[in-house]
Amino acid sequence: MKSQKQSTVAAVATPHGEGGIAVIRISGTDALSISSAVYRGAETLEHAEERRAVYGRIVHKGRFIDEVIITVFRAPRSYTGEDTVEISCHGSPYIASLVLQSLVENGAVPAGPGEFTKRAFLNGKIDLAQAEAVADLIKARTESARRVAGMQVSGYLSKYIDEMRTAIIQASALLELELDFSEQDIEFVSRDEIKQNLLDIKSKLKRLVESYNRGRVCREGIRMAITGLPNVGKSSVLNGLMERERAIVTHIPGTTRDTIEDVLDIEGIKVRITDTAGIRRSDDPVEQQGVMRAKKAVHEADVVLLVLDGSRPVSSDTVNLISWVRESAKDIVCILNKADLEQQTTQEEMATLLPDKEVWSVSAIEDQGMRTLIKVITSHALKRGLPDGQELLITRERHRDAVAKALERVDHAVLSIDRDMSQEFIALDMRGAADALGAIMGTVSPDDVLNKIFADFCIGK
Repeated sequence: MKSQKQSTVAAVATPHGEGGIAVIRISGTDALSISSAVYRGAETLEHAEERRAVYGRIVHKGRFIDEVIITVFRAPRSYTGEDTVEISCHGSPYIASLVLQSLVENGAVPAGPGEFTKRAFLNGKIDLAQAEAVADLIKARTESARRVAGMQVSGYLSKYIDEMRTAIIQASALLELELDFSEQDIEFVSRDEIKQNLLDIKSKLKRLVESYNRGRVCREGIRMAITGLPNVGKSSVLNGLMERERAIVTHIPGTTRDTIEDVLDIEGIKVRITDTAGIRRSDDPVEQQGVMRAKKAVHEADVVLLVLDGSRPVSSDTVNLISWVRESAKDIVCILNKADLEQQTTQEEMATLLPDKEVWSVSAIEDQGMRTLIKVITSHALKRGLPDGQELLITRERHRDAVAKALERVDHAVLSIDRDMSQEFIALDMRGAADALGAIMGTVSPDDVLNKIFADFCIGK
């Protein structure tokens, strides 16, 4: 997919803030001439050896800005497929902004979010799935996120999708060719052969759809909500897990009015922990809002950490809460907190209310049993999270929806074959399946979809 001639864009490619160096990237037809206008060195950039760093200075309007190292990448052997120059200056945000300003005043246009990666896509350097994976790789905070994004950047998912799409298009083309010879009643490909190929593709598509939950966990992390009645020590449990004072802890019920979120890296998997308000009836409108948000967090969580107070006897509120959590949560880890106090509720007693769940005894304040609790959470994370070897996962809802649509159209095509329908009906569904898969890689991509995808990128990438 080749783009038309575009303006030459520039941006600071390194994060904002002080550092050893900052990198300013400029890409486009005029990248070399614009950079040369502010560069002073022993050799001109037009004659600089490609991919070799050269030393010089940035001078703008007769004013020395900084000593720099510059690397030239010529089209099409660059990230964007265009002439590209990368300027490494000292890492002062002020100096970087002056270098960028000098480039803009000589004809460059400030780049928008994802501008360089979008150009790489439009110039055929990468497909759309790889472009999205670039953003995921930049944002990766754990090993599982890095591993899955790295595989997608390398093109493993795209190749897998394209092989299925190509097979569908080839078979569909033969069916459509038969329409031109309908009077001769010629069959270019047997229906049994097409059906078997479609059933093989259907099996692969189904596995991809089913991989989304694991893929989402690798990309976004596991969502874990801490819930319970007021004053059972939920915030103390959060602080114990984070090993720092993340939430305010008092003896006053209802201290937590809103959700508090933080992130743990457990064995390479991101666990997004949400501490919630105690669930109880209240006339306080602020607390009511907190309870509503707590219930929403429980519904959306992959794992719910149900905290009970072992120093209190089981009450009707406890029984009602347990019943509601069992109905609302996908996965439950139950703990009896305050094990340092005299116990009024035993693990055996709780086992009758949670017969299929393990109940763990801890004291978040005294750090008793917290290491065991982290191991339990780790086991729940690992059974969802880390991909094995070259396992292919889809990580985005857009991909899941496209694969699900392709799966539906393949199903229709198989049904049409079973009903001995004419080739145009079979071919129509097969083309629909191919188009749905093509949308993943960007062979069929409306501008509004592209704009939404690249709007999520950082400027400079």
